[in-house]
Amino acid sequence: HLAPRTSHLAPRTSTRPQRRPPPGASRWFSGGTMSSAEGTANGAGSSSVSRKRKREETSPIPENVLEKLVGLLEIEDEDGRRFAIISHQMLEPERKKIYSRRFPEFELGPVIACTCRVEAEDADEAEEEAAASAASADEALVEHLAIVQKAVDAKQVGSGTRTEAVEGYVATPFMTECKISYEEVSPTQLVEYQFSERPETWLLGVATQSYLESFRKMKFKVWKQMILTTECTKTLRSLLALGPINRLFDRLAFPTPEEDQSLFELEDEDGKKIHIPHPVSGLRVWNAKTRAYQPVECRLEGAPEKEEEVAAFWEGIVSQIREAHGKDLIDKLMAEGKSHIEAAMKKAEQREQKTDEKGT
Repeated sequence: HLAPRTSHLAPRTSTRPQRRPPPGASRWFSGGTMSSAEGTANGAGSSSVSRKRKREETSPIPENVLEKLVGLLEIEDEDGRRFAIISHQMLEPERKKIYSRRFPEFELGPVIACTCRVEAEDADEAEEEAAASAASADEALVEHLAIVQKAVDAKQVGSGTRTEAVEGYVATPFMTECKISYEEVSPTQLVEYQFSERPETWLLGVATQSYLESFRKMKFKVWKQMILTTECTKTLRSLLALGPINRLFDRLAFPTPEEDQSLFELEDEDGKKIHIPHPVSGLRVWNAKTRAYQPVECRLEGAPEKEEEVAAFWEGIVSQIREAHGKDLIDKLMAEGKSHIEAAMKKAEQREQKTDEKGT
């Protein structure tokens, strides 16, 4: 029975102790896919007046209080790197909704989005940074998020240092970690993803772009080996029904929403749970310089890209499987798999409809 695993990825080398996964945790991941998505945030050329108006419209907190809170913020990661705030504004509602699905703490109050750059540790480093090109400096920009709460009942949100109270309010930087490297990062550095079943919904991933690139280079081989060598009839049926996969997938890096999990989970003849690849339909990441989303490549390295190439490749794969297991059996499994997916999708739609009716 198949249980493909990806190779372990080593965390970055550092003189400081690195955060390690809990006992029993495994290192997973791999993959990539084609995608395009444009952000809906304001452009970099917005005037200070329009930014001020936006803050006033999206935050019940007085502008002067926000300014003071930003001035008091101390943003520092676990490696001791400090971040200087260049500019700030309130986090857009749509983006806040995406982060809140993963981190409920973002519902505790307004969120300040701070565009930052790593501070130089000494004079020599400052001189080197000053001599760096503008492009390189722009690449070093990071957007950090700070959650604002009333001081009287403020809750701890992550490991960030809370500011002193300003007219009854406090702000706390929120940090998370990349689940591949275990490095502390801003949530805005995590790659977002979506599935074709729900093209209107973006979900926050668990890893940064640089580490996902390693997955993108290996997942195609994982999928190909799975479909050509599996001895589980149920698994083969589902893989055939899904057809060729040329986009990034990983159940831990890109978790399937609970309401759709029945489409991509099944039990083999021994009752063991099998996870069927669920490729993403799009990837994107926030660009702190342009204040907009930029697409991330999600096509698996080595996988066919053009429609005619995909069709020819899939015909070859099915031909190999028919030769190994017999044409009649494979044709039967393909028909059953298609019916299974259609039935599961219908059930998912019915559950969603009932949920909507309850909400109404």
